Amino acid sequence: MPDLRFHDSATVRAGALTGGLRSRIVGLAESLRGPSWCAVLLEEGGAVLAGEEDRINAPVLAWRPWDDTSRLRFDAGAVGTYVLLSASALGNTIGHLPEARDLRDVADHKLTVPLTSASERRGALRTAFAGIRRELEDDAVAAHVVVEAYLRVILIELLRSAPSYSDGPQGASPSHRAFTRFSTLVERHFRDRWSVSLYAETLGVTRDRLGDICKRVRGLGPKDIIDRRVMIESRLLLETSGRSVNEIASALGFGSAAQFSRFFVRHANQPPGAYRLSFLKGLEQGVSDPARPFDWP
Repeated sequence: MPDLRFHDSATVRAGALTGGLRSRIVGLAESLRGPSWCAVLLEEGGAVLAGEEDRINAPVLAWRPWDDTSRLRFDAGAVGTYVLLSASALGNTIGHLPEARDLRDVADHKLTVPLTSASERRGALRTAFAGIRRELEDDAVAAHVVVEAYLRVILIELLRSAPSYSDGPQGASPSHRAFTRFSTLVERHFRDRWSVSLYAETLGVTRDRLGDICKRVRGLGPKDIIDRRVMIESRLLLETSGRSVNEIASALGFGSAAQFSRFFVRHANQPPGAYRLSFLKGLEQGVSDPARPFDWP
């Protein structure tokens, strides 16, 4: 039976550049609905993204946020592979890794990583890009699992090559550095339902001091920030997975579906089941706004 995840929601698309005699433009026809991202492994030749002055020259791994106005022009003779992925595909790829916050930070930046001609990294990336195209073309059972694994390889290569965004700008204030440590802990433990006191204790500050830091940096209290992360994950699971409300409640550390429902109603003004139905209906009509795990902290 074919894997319908890619066909129903068009979450990932891929294409190859085979050294043709004409330049090629990747743009509106390939774009996905809503916010998305483009990864390019360029082995030969060059490319230019609309709005950018600098050329992308092979051999290179390039990553760009993408929307339906983006245009990427590949030179005649260019050889390589490109992949477009939606917010839900990126969210599923990042998943629950401890490095999730770092991967999200990397994903929302424009990155261009030069590759040496014979590097092992280039070989691993070539395998990942080719694997994504093969899985999409073969349309096999559970193709999304394999595609997300290959996408994870690409993101981790970007993370290893990119400057650190999680540490904030050089010379960041003590409050900003402390907030970064707090948001990293939230990413790792929001499913464990840690209390604000436990976060403060782990950071070695008082609860009041943590509250002051969060208010100063984000204008929200620590409990609001934790709840915001739980809500983003709740929406993602309701929008992109087939899990029941019971299963989602358990995955997010709630004691029961009823407890999760009360939490969700408090923040969304409707039960999780009603939210899912409303989102799916809106998706058919092109009006739903998907959750983005990048909307925090």
